Amino acid sequence: MRVFLTGGTGLLGTHLAEELRRSGHEVVALHRREADTLFLQEQECELVEGDVRDDPGTLVPLMDGCTHVVHSAALVYAGGAWPKVRAVNVDGTRNVLSASSMAGIGHAVHVSSVAVYGSVDGPVSEGSPIDSDIAASDLYARSKREAEDVARGIEAARGLPVSIVRPCAVYGERDRLMIPGLRKILRVPVVPLPGGGVNTIPAVYAGNVAVAIRLVLEAGEGDATYDIGMDHPLTQRELLGYLSEGLGKRASFVRIPAALVMGGASVMEALGISAPGAKHLPLSRVARLVLNDNPYQSKRIREVLGWDPPFGHREALGRAGRWSRDHN
Repeated sequence: MRVFLTGGTGLLGTHLAEELRRSGHEVVALHRREADTLFLQEQECELVEGDVRDDPGTLVPLMDGCTHVVHSAALVYAGGAWPKVRAVNVDGTRNVLSASSMAGIGHAVHVSSVAVYGSVDGPVSEGSPIDSDIAASDLYARSKREAEDVARGIEAARGLPVSIVRPCAVYGERDRLMIPGLRKILRVPVVPLPGGGVNTIPAVYAGNVAVAIRLVLEAGEGDATYDIGMDHPLTQRELLGYLSEGLGKRASFVRIPAALVMGGASVMEALGISAPGAKHLPLSRVARLVLNDNPYQSKRIREVLGWDPPFGHREALGRAGRWSRDHN
């Protein structure tokens, strides 16, 4: 395969580029002029300068010779007004997939998010509805829902086979969002564990997600959707403990009753206080994520494509912690 990759300088993009190159595939990585492309160069990716906000006609020549596309570029809880988020996450999807059709690409993978499900109270799967209410401040979830509609619309109208993958929170080396936010929490002398920290949380390692996306690419199916919301079960206490080890620390914990967590989140949300590292993720949603068990089981990709995530969380969080420590 010769894969045209957007978002290649981001967390998931760098891991995917590495996985594809290790598997013998060529990667053509779209990047903005100011982006740091050193890692992609080390992976011997071909670099092309551009932006997902460019019109499709501008993007088509950059895809010359490519057989597949992975569209992973997005603003992820980066703040800003709706027009800014829509321009990248929704209109950018339209531009990239329209260009893919015009360039004769054989198969495209659109990286969405489990955020499209909105607030959920129990297990969900690819067949679950995605029509629940989304908080007005959750521009990312709103944009991902609209981007999926765009992707399926282009597939139907233009005949471009599109697979959609829905990861949950992704962490790993070169993480600029989740790991830095958790490092702030781990700076306190005693780390609070909402509900005791025994629940499983929706967090996956970027290296495991990259393997999953490679399998989706190699399968080449259109009209397919896969949740990637659980690689291995991970409790809240394990997340913070394993990351602490990678950072060269030893964390001490204290249990916080669940009722106190939910009440405090409601009060702080009303006061306009946001979650560390995710300004536009509502605190009430954060509270549910850290108190409830991970509802995203990822059974379909295991059963259909044989996804067997190679990295356990202790190893993966150790890697992420050491990288974060070494790069401050």
